[in-house]
Amino acid sequence: MQLRHSVLLFKGAAFISTLVVCIVSWFLYTEVTNGIKLERALSDFEGSINRLIEHQERYVVEREVHLAQAIAPLFLSYQDQFNHLLTLILDEPEHVTQLSKIDEKIKKFRHVLGLFEQSQTKLGYNETEGVYGEFRYHAHRLQSIATQESLPQLEILILELRRAEKDYLLRFKPHYLTLHQQHFERATELIEASFAKQAGFYLQYLAKYQHGFLEYVSLIQQQGLTHKQGLRAKMYENIQAVKTHSKILNESLSKMRHDNKLSLVFSALIGIILISIGCLILLNYLNNRVSKHILKINKVLQRVTKDEDFSLRADLFGDDEIAQIGHQLDGLFAFIETLLSRLSAAQTRLIEEAKIASLGNMVSGFAHELNTPLGIAITSQSHLKEQVQVIKADLESGLLQKQALTKLITEAESALFLLENNLLRTASLIDDFKKVAVHQQYDNLDEFNLKTLVTGVFDCYQSELFPEQYSVEVEIPDNLVLDSYPATFCQILSYCINNSISHAKVPSRPLTILVSAMVVNDFVHVYFKDDGNGIDKELISVIFEPFITTKRHDGGTGLGLSIVYNLVTQKLKGEVKMLSPDHGGACLHIILENTKYRYTTDEGIAS
Repeated sequence: MQLRHSVLLFKGAAFISTLVVCIVSWFLYTEVTNGIKLERALSDFEGSINRLIEHQERYVVEREVHLAQAIAPLFLSYQDQFNHLLTLILDEPEHVTQLSKIDEKIKKFRHVLGLFEQSQTKLGYNETEGVYGEFRYHAHRLQSIATQESLPQLEILILELRRAEKDYLLRFKPHYLTLHQQHFERATELIEASFAKQAGFYLQYLAKYQHGFLEYVSLIQQQGLTHKQGLRAKMYENIQAVKTHSKILNESLSKMRHDNKLSLVFSALIGIILISIGCLILLNYLNNRVSKHILKINKVLQRVTKDEDFSLRADLFGDDEIAQIGHQLDGLFAFIETLLSRLSAAQTRLIEEAKIASLGNMVSGFAHELNTPLGIAITSQSHLKEQVQVIKADLESGLLQKQALTKLITEAESALFLLENNLLRTASLIDDFKKVAVHQQYDNLDEFNLKTLVTGVFDCYQSELFPEQYSVEVEIPDNLVLDSYPATFCQILSYCINNSISHAKVPSRPLTILVSAMVVNDFVHVYFKDDGNGIDKELISVIFEPFITTKRHDGGTGLGLSIVYNLVTQKLKGEVKMLSPDHGGACLHIILENTKYRYTTDEGIAS
């Protein structure tokens, strides 16, 4: 089977797995969303029930008319929450049954609460309403009668009667009712004894007071003095039943949601596991077919990248796609190997040509510079020869005079002085060139004075570095001696000087070239600077690569700085950087880490 068929099969399995995950995720999301809606509806439903219960408890304690008026809206809110929750669980008969039980208890609770409200309305919500207001009115009327008739005993009895009334209504103790009845009987006897004609009229007030008080007591007992008596007991019983059924419903719904999620997740996991097992089997098959070839290709590529050896081959067998890639890769390596051999030969030839061109420029400059002192020396010798012939002729003819002889001696001395200076200059130039030539031919490790070597190389370029166009400065300690390769330094300086002449010179102003050196932390730092055109920023990162030049059409090869880089990094084991500030110019910075150095005194002893 071809790899593309295997890959397509694997893609299909991965797509099916992804589809299953998406479907399961959607169902999970739907289940979670429905669960959240159900939880919210259940919470709202329980909240409406709790609000009813809290309001009922507050109403029973405070018995305010505005609390009674707020009962109906609370039941309407409960009914809305009940209907909403019912629509969400219609598919669950068990939960519907449980919810119906809660609603049945709530309806009973509402009925009992209605009876309680009717009873409280009959009692009255303040001192002037209902039964309480009626018997209180008759009590005040009896107090007025006792005061008008000036009967202190009756007045005291009525006060005792009211005190027993208030004690009972405050503490609901039965003996206060007995005490109240005793005071009532004594007040009846006193009225009958004190009033002959109007006793019946006054007794009517007393009887109405007693009847109202007993009716009030009866209604209070009907409501229930505690939550275990009367209507309050029935309400409490219904409330407890509602709470019990609510708890059962909540637990049942939670269990249902948990079971649904668990079932869905379990089914999804089974499906995903089965698909994953199929994918693993397919992956194992693909691994056996592909991994060996890929690992071999990867190993060959790593070795090629590390060792830059394009003679390595993958040598894969087979006719599948990976094997074909291996064959094509082997062909590519063979082609690259051929190209590299050709490129290496061409680069070697170009480097040799660049070295010869650099040496030719040096020789040409040296010849031009040597021509000047030799010409002066020849002219001085000719002039001196002529003067000697003149003296010889005058001496033979006897016409030689002291004044002419003195003049001749003076001119001879001047000519000999010129001759001597120019011959010495010529000898110095020849000596410098011999040193450079010897260094070029025999580049062995040797000690040399860095400043002397740099000055000698610049002397070979004096024919090109005209004073009016170039200013050369050398800031190197006179006593700095390096133990390194002098010819390599000469080559580096030659390429740097040629670059400054070819690329840095601005026609409108002189070019300043500065060569400096210093030792910092046992590292020798050499700088070759100029204040010319500078280097474009985009070329700084590739300046040391071969064939990078801005004057290719003017004969530039782009190999000079590449050769400098190779000489510094390979021959001198150092580091080289190129800097080009924004204000112009360029600076070649050479850092020699492993180069031995020393400072000498005037006597030649290391300091």
